[in-house]
Amino acid sequence: MPQTPSFYKIDKVTEDNIQSKLIETGEVDIIDYKNWKTIQKKSPVYKIPIEYCLYRRDNGRIMTEVLSYSIMSGSLEDQNDDEVQKIISQFLSEKDKEKNKELKSYLKKDGQTDPAIITSDGLLINGNRRKMALESLYQSDPKEEYKYLKVVVLPGSKDPERPTLRDIALLENRLQFQEMGKSDYTAMDKALKIIQNVDSGIPLPELLKDSAEFSEKSPKDFDKAVAKFKQENLEPIKLMSEYLAINKIKGDYSSLREKWTTFQELNTRVVSKLNDPKTLATHKINGNETGLVQTAAFNIIKMRDHSAINVRTHKLMNDIFKWIDADKKEFLKIGRIEDDFQDIKDPKERFSKWNDKHNDNIVKSLKKLKGLADRIKDQQDPLTRLEEALQKLNHEDLDYKQVIQMPKSDIEEARRLANSAQTQATYLTDMFYYIEKGDEFKLEALVKEYKKRQN
Repeated sequence: MPQTPSFYKIDKVTEDNIQSKLIETGEVDIIDYKNWKTIQKKSPVYKIPIEYCLYRRDNGRIMTEVLSYSIMSGSLEDQNDDEVQKIISQFLSEKDKEKNKELKSYLKKDGQTDPAIITSDGLLINGNRRKMALESLYQSDPKEEYKYLKVVVLPGSKDPERPTLRDIALLENRLQFQEMGKSDYTAMDKALKIIQNVDSGIPLPELLKDSAEFSEKSPKDFDKAVAKFKQENLEPIKLMSEYLAINKIKGDYSSLREKWTTFQELNTRVVSKLNDPKTLATHKINGNETGLVQTAAFNIIKMRDHSAINVRTHKLMNDIFKWIDADKKEFLKIGRIEDDFQDIKDPKERFSKWNDKHNDNIVKSLKKLKGLADRIKDQQDPLTRLEEALQKLNHEDLDYKQVIQMPKSDIEEARRLANSAQTQATYLTDMFYYIEKGDEFKLEALVKEYKKRQN
């Protein structure tokens, strides 16, 4: 049997109240709701007093803050509550302040050109920032025009096209992919929002097909792009969730706001490869040591100060396998460091105590590992260098489908670099041939001619 759709629960009292407050503008707009964009269905645009439009808690732009607050401070469930509305407004105000400033300037100069989208009981699906900006403008300059928001209203409780929760999720998802230079969601907010939608039953491919980046691909390339998106965006969130749970700050994604790239690199460079038998064999990692490798990475992320090794945490993730190759025992020692202060309830105090005890020791281990890895790198033979060069030339970024998308202005430089690579390859091929044949005369002439051209 087909599953009964979960309709968005409309407050009918508020719906009736809002209906009486709508002011016709004579304008229309086409919104990407259900199939309305395909059939070019025009919706009337209204003006409504701004206080009748509610900020939406599940706004993808502030997912990090909302999830963290709900876990750490309290529920934001009642969106009709004035205090909840103030908290959401504060989140929006503090997010991307430069873009907020630009938005206020545009509204002040040109007014509201694009309508917001609200449910029939006033919940803002699109336009949360515009409400916040207009309220801010009104506080500093109480003009009549700042008291109203232009809106398109989604079908109401008696309409056969009334929205399901799925309809609203897909509408916001489409609007998100169509932002086109507005205050774009951060990668972390975007990933958290998509995970929320996937958990609610909307398949990832359905969410991604609304993006031009994915919609034009062949079925085979689309499947690959979806898998890559999952690997680069959703898997890092899972790692973050695990890290937060281990450190007894479950759900506090705000504390990792500046660590997104770090968890991406950790997943791409390390964790995603720990299930590969070839990788484990190459780096001589036993199956029962994979957990220690990840824990060591988590402990490095947890460090207060690792500037003596590298200021950027995500760069440290890139070197993990090098360090394991240099001295696996020393690296796994970092993974065996436990949290000795689990009884301390305050996360900041617990973090501080842990770092007071362990930060300097981890730095010593990393310095040792870096020194060993650097020495190994300096000792790498020509064959290793050639293998590395070939891998880079065979990289997927140099595949025809990627190259064809290059700006034409870059083609001439790309040809120059390719010719240089070809010249170098020809020189090396000839050099190895003369060495193999023992022809010292031709080898000497080749090297002499090559150096002459280099100068």
